[in-house]
Amino acid sequence: MTGFVDLYSENDTFLHRLDPRVKILSVLLLSLLAFVLSTLYSLVVLLAFIFLLLFLSRASLSRTWFALRFVLRFMTLIVILWPIFDSAGTPVWATLGPIKITEPAVWRGFTSAARVGCLACVWYILMFTTSQRDLVRALVRMGLRFDYGLTIAISLRFFPSFMATIYSIIDAQRARGLEFNRGGLIKRSRKYVAVLVPAVVSALRTADSLSLALQSRAYGAKARRTYLRQLKMRRSDFAALAIVTALFVVPFVAKYVFFVHI
Repeated sequence: MTGFVDLYSENDTFLHRLDPRVKILSVLLLSLLAFVLSTLYSLVVLLAFIFLLLFLSRASLSRTWFALRFVLRFMTLIVILWPIFDSAGTPVWATLGPIKITEPAVWRGFTSAARVGCLACVWYILMFTTSQRDLVRALVRMGLRFDYGLTIAISLRFFPSFMATIYSIIDAQRARGLEFNRGGLIKRSRKYVAVLVPAVVSALRTADSLSLALQSRAYGAKARRTYLRQLKMRRSDFAALAIVTALFVVPFVAKYVFFVHI
């Protein structure tokens, strides 16, 4: 069972020290870059760069695996299913009845999987290195209403917690002798009711505790909020933002101005 409930890992790295506004803008630019790039080679290079940043965030192996395993499974599923539903192109590698597996479709499957991996993994950089408090403060400073920013931060904060609760319930039910892998599809689906009901009850209790915590801290008592720490951009923040902007602008101009296939 996963023991942590937050993807944020407190460390003293240059990614943690960056202004959260810079990290938000950088993640958005890298996400857009995944759509600009169209070749498998370029997307793999971008994915490797994102994995390098994840490594530099110094998150624990268990925390990193907890976050990435869902993405890796989805990427694998794309690679497997894409050639089945996309039969365009030649040469044909295999024929299974009406299904044709073509070489271009296989490479398109790998390309789509790499793009999805980039889009998903790049956001883990933000969640691994930015606390909920800093994330809300950055979103508010960027013009978002505080209650909207708090809603987003709470969603990012409690999603891994909710997943950990589900795994705990599954382990508890298995310890009581409930076997989820036996029986037909309908029978197995009914067994998951024993997981769904406690999970919903736990989510309602968490929502109630959260509302009480916000009320006890006088949330919304004053229209104008004050902060103990103010966000200030440093030279390193401007330098990091300039580098990421260049990483986006150069391929964008090369593709849409000079029509270079990248």
